[in-house]
This record gives sequence, structure tokens and C-alpha cells, in this order.
Amino acid sequence: MWDQIFEREWAKFPGAIREEWHALQTKWNEPLSEQELREIRERQVNPFPVSSPYYALYKPLVPETWTFPKRALPESYGELLQYSNGGEFQTGDRHFQFFGTSDFRAMNLAYEFPAYMPGTVSFAMDGSGHHYIFDMRAEPRNGEYPILVAHSGNLGFEDCICVADSLQELCRGTEEISLP
Repeated sequence: MWDQIFEREWAKFPGAIREEWHALQTKWNEPLSEQELREIRERQVNPFPVSSPYYALYKPLVPETWTFPKRALPESYGELLQYSNGGEFQTGDRHFQFFGTSDFRAMNLAYEFPAYMPGTVSFAMDGSGHHYIFDMRAEPRNGEYPILVAHSGNLGFEDCICVADSLQELCRGTEEISLP
């Protein structure tokens, strides 16, 4: 099915075996490990010079409070990963850089999704800094979550848009997504 959706395969990888998909499904939303907490804390550096009036206002994020949604990823995403475990594809002007099973969790932590968009999880980017995001704040409909798009430099619910009701709908779309 997935080979009939994308018009271009820029980087198709061997598909995840069922065990890799099962491991992702059971481990992606576990509590943060001590190592993950340490790495996130080390990245929290005040970006303002001491002379800036904003220096005293800076407050580092508190990763100990972060959680991932306690819901299952959609089976359609598992089918996609079994077709290509990550990779880059294109349909019309819409570009996809999917996260694979090995970098899914790390990418969400690197972009600090649990802090900025709790209840969501990013599964791909578009090559222009936009994330494709499963909105998991509510129960799935027909096994699917709405798909949001937000820019990596401005993650938040105020500035994101809903672009599809399912992964297949997103991937069949041909127009490049732009945010207001």
C-alpha cells in the first residue's frame, strides 16, 4: 500500500521487523531514564548574556515533569515503518522525513515535545523545519489521531495547525504545508 502512496522515494530503508515495531510500541512512552534526564538538564543553558534584562528571567525546563502520552501509536505508522524504517518521501509538493524506530524517542526529546506540546508526539519532519505530529490528547478515531503541523522553532498549540485526520490522509496530500 505505501509504495502506491508516495510519488518519490528519496531514501527508502529496509522495513522494521515486527519485533522492532513491537519494541517501539511498548517502550516509546516509558518514563525518562536517568541518562535522558541528565542529557536534557545539561542542554539547559541560559541563552542571554549576564548584562541582558532577560538573563534573570530565564528558567530552565524541568524534564522530571515530562511525560509521553500513554496511548498506542497508530498501526498505520507501524505499517509505514515496516515498509521503510524511517526515510524520505514525497507526494506532490509535500515532503516527509520519517523517524525510524531507533530515533523516534530521541527526536521527541531533542525537540522537547513533552514540555512544549504535551499529549503529542512528532513522527516526521518536512525538510523545512516543520514537524508532523500525532495529536494524542484524545482517544483515536478509527485507530488514527489527528495530524498537527508545527515549526520546530515555535512549538505550541497556539501556532500549530491540524492538517489531516489520519496518517494516510496526510501522506496522500500533495500541497506543501505552510503555517500562518
